[in-house]
Amino acid sequence: MRTTVATWPLDAPPPADVPAEFHLPCARVGRDLRHLPSGARLPDGARWELSEEPGSGFLLGLGSTRGLRYTLEVDPYLPPGQLTALVAEQVQDHVTGYEFLQWPTCPGHVHLLVPAADPGDGERARWHCRRSGRPLVRIGDLRTGPWATT
Repeated sequence: MRTTVATWPLDAPPPADVPAEFHLPCARVGRDLRHLPSGARLPDGARWELSEEPGSGFLLGLGSTRGLRYTLEVDPYLPPGQLTALVAEQVQDHVTGYEFLQWPTCPGHVHLLVPAADPGDGERARWHCRRSGRPLVRIGDLRTGPWATT
């Protein structure tokens, strides 16, 4: 039986009962979610939802006032950069596939950016250009690039 550990707003720090391994990845991806394309928005009450399922481990989801939108089985013991890239990729898949938002897009191109762990820094992950493979901005820092809408 699945047990809810916590829920919290996308752009807020996780509550104390959330394992520390989730704090940075969720905070970074949540910050980037504040920078959607002009006029785009997530469902009302968009939030993180963390649950635990015996035998499966942790499930991280994106919920809203309409209920749980998706869940991702996550290994909190991945290095922080890999966990951040995994959370970013799954949220991007959800936002693109279910909310029909192209996020985040590569400046000057029409394709999505690709999240990947930064091989030079196990703590961080970056958004990369799908075409060139070039790292463009750290996950959590979309507000500082040409993607920023506010």
